Amino acid sequence: MAGPLNMVLLRVVVLLAWCVPLGAQIPGLTPAVPPVVAQPSVSTDPLGRENPRGCILGFIKAAQEERYSVAVQYFQPATGRHRADAEEEEELASQLLTVMNQQYVGPLDFVSRDPLGRLDDGLPVDQEKISGPFETKGSFSILLVRQDDERGQKLWYISRATLAQVPKAYDSLTFPEVEKKIPDYLVEHRFLYMPLWQWIAILVFIPVALVGARLLTEGGELLLVLWRKSRKLPPLARAPLSKVGPGTLVFAVLIHYALTGYIGTSLLYRLYYRRVIWTLLTIGFYWILTRITRALSSRIGRSLTSRGMYAERSIVALIRRFVEVSILIFLGLIVLHNVGFNVSAALAGLGIGTLALGLGAQKTFENMFGGVSVLFDKVVQIGDTCKVNNQTGVVEDIGLRSTRLRTADRTLLSIPNGIMASSTLENFRFRDKYLCQQVLRLRYDLAPDHVRSVLEEIRGLLNANAKVEDASARVRFLRFAEYALEIEVYCYILDRDYNAYLETQEALLLEIMGALEKTGAVVALPSQATLVSKDAWIDAEKAKAAQAAINKRGGSGGAG
Repeated sequence: MAGPLNMVLLRVVVLLAWCVPLGAQIPGLTPAVPPVVAQPSVSTDPLGRENPRGCILGFIKAAQEERYSVAVQYFQPATGRHRADAEEEEELASQLLTVMNQQYVGPLDFVSRDPLGRLDDGLPVDQEKISGPFETKGSFSILLVRQDDERGQKLWYISRATLAQVPKAYDSLTFPEVEKKIPDYLVEHRFLYMPLWQWIAILVFIPVALVGARLLTEGGELLLVLWRKSRKLPPLARAPLSKVGPGTLVFAVLIHYALTGYIGTSLLYRLYYRRVIWTLLTIGFYWILTRITRALSSRIGRSLTSRGMYAERSIVALIRRFVEVSILIFLGLIVLHNVGFNVSAALAGLGIGTLALGLGAQKTFENMFGGVSVLFDKVVQIGDTCKVNNQTGVVEDIGLRSTRLRTADRTLLSIPNGIMASSTLENFRFRDKYLCQQVLRLRYDLAPDHVRSVLEEIRGLLNANAKVEDASARVRFLRFAEYALEIEVYCYILDRDYNAYLETQEALLLEIMGALEKTGAVVALPSQATLVSKDAWIDAEKAKAAQAAINKRGGSGGAG
């Protein structure tokens, strides 16, 4: 049987293998596979001339480093019979850099990074004009052209029309007078391709800018003091002269930027310097905005506190934090854009990043939304005494992630807001009265009338006390305990503050002690007594009377 079965299987396999190529030839039986087209490989220009920004920055870097043989490769190739001389081209590159350093006033941060350049500037598609934000007399603009290189790749070059204007612009330059008055050593020697005297000037300008900025802020504070004095407002605390605030930082950065503009630094270093200036200005403005938001939050918080609106005060503090975080993110994106990062791509990927962040930080978002629910539900507020999971303390802060409690041991307890929102929370602020429940234990040798006298005396004390709630107050003989007669004193004291409650309870207990002393009642002590006596424990006359009563009831029942 095995032999014929194997032959059948072999024939089936052969038929299937034969049908596969046939099926590929039958239309509609199998999908047509499109032919693979070889994609042309995109070569990257080693000099970075694919876009206008790469072209102009590449030229500046090469010329700044005195690599003029590389810098001339950013020039538009000469046309016609006569080729430009190499030495003349390198001299032209040196002159163009000098002209750009002195006469180009536009920022290079906004030069297009698109291979096609800007299409909304009114120029042909293959041309790009690089100039300052305002065309002023003496300013220098650069025209870039886009054309094919020897390999057929579209690249950007500095146009020959711009290069033709360089010698005339170079001859009209006036070099800083300061270079003629300082030692030649500081002019000729360079550090990172910039003269030493310019580095020294930049460092000297720092304390000068700080002193000038501090004088400006001090003048502003003096005007504010005079204005408040004219309005008869309380004076503000003055900061010491040595303290640098946000206003001083902003003024110092602006003064330093203005002073640095007079020494004619390199255009490339101005690019990096402008990024530093933007970063420092961003820090200064964020510092100012946070001070403003915190001052407004503090003022609104004091107003809400005076009106007893503690939940609203906590919400204001939460909104302040949210605003500060939003401002920080916005200013951070501005700094990244000025530094050269592609913020558009970062914003495009924000959705995926938010999803990943949400999956990886579930607890964080749970705590954040828990804090929002705690604040808006007004379950707890700053300053409340509450109990959470057997932990009692005073709420000091309700943040985005956690709520902090100051315990009785003066330790700071941090509870995640997710737990706060899901736990059983006991808030003592909403308590309108305090329960006072005491058990008095009196000796067994007191007569019933004596006990009645004690009960009436304590009831009178409760009724006479204005802090005791009459509707719920009671004094009752509770039980015969092991070694004492127990009397329960149960009442509510109408005090919202815990310290006031303790004071009222203390006065009440002292009055009860006076009532016990007045009636002659004695408090029982936990003890055991052993009595040895030959006397009968039961009174004989009372026993006979009880027996007679029992017999009488029994006889009546039998007759019936």
